Amino acid sequence: MSQQDTMDDVNTSFEVKQGPIPLGTEITGIDLSKKVSDDCFAEIEKLFNECSVIVFRDQDISPEDHIEFSRRFGGLEVHVMEQYLLPGYPEIFRVSNIVENGKRIGGSGEFWHTDLSYVKQPSRGSLLYAVEVPRENGKPLGDTMFASMTDAYDALSDEMKERIENLQAVHRYGMAYEKVRKERGGTSELNDDQKSKVPDVVHPVVHVHPVTRRKSIFVNEGFTSHIVDMPEEESRALLDELFEHCKRPDFQYRHVWNEGDLVMWDNWATQHRGTGGYSSEHRRMMHRTTLTPTEAF
Repeated sequence: MSQQDTMDDVNTSFEVKQGPIPLGTEITGIDLSKKVSDDCFAEIEKLFNECSVIVFRDQDISPEDHIEFSRRFGGLEVHVMEQYLLPGYPEIFRVSNIVENGKRIGGSGEFWHTDLSYVKQPSRGSLLYAVEVPRENGKPLGDTMFASMTDAYDALSDEMKERIENLQAVHRYGMAYEKVRKERGGTSELNDDQKSKVPDVVHPVVHVHPVTRRKSIFVNEGFTSHIVDMPEEESRALLDELFEHCKRPDFQYRHVWNEGDLVMWDNWATQHRGTGGYSSEHRRMMHRTTLTPTEAF
């Protein structure tokens, strides 16, 4: 193999297409089915820390490629819902509405949440790859909304910042999924063994990012149950106020999916939700890897 052939198999540079807000910054001119040089990867990681959500379009990657690129950022989680894992690839969690043998083969998240906020060391980030995108009349369905929790914190009043500075909140897995299951069906209930693996955890309401040192709001509708040592009514009112604040449109990026898109986001600085808008007749298949923390939360 010639030196030129070797260089052709390695990504050594890329271009950046900045969106209207830092969330959703697009990286072009890169092929993630090929190796990424150390210098190139360092620039990607820097951009990830700065922008929180980055987009790679027009990718044609295998599960092995997806896992290999993800591992450059650290270890990978194996999700507690093992029935949603891609067979042969436990590092890949399927996000899908497809039903096989009467059961869904993937999870969903049509509510604002942060991946794995319900564990002691919440996930550093997630990488979601679009395998099948539902469409109607040629238009993609099932967008994903992202919101910057660092921007949300910065926009709080000084009085609210002071009020929440030292508060802690309980995060509970299954809370939102149980609500969805009762209302619409289709989402698997945790069995007793799975529940034992995800006990309630407590996190600060205000989180200081260990890499960027920026403060963010770390509560979400999907998994945050209540504020510690606060009367139930007051806790509910405060959380609802924070939840509504975090949904402000000026904090948000909306990603319209196409097959081959890979979107990566920082779970310590953002929230996200699927918009839905498609039925069981529309097939949707996404593959997600989830990063374990390389630094303590």
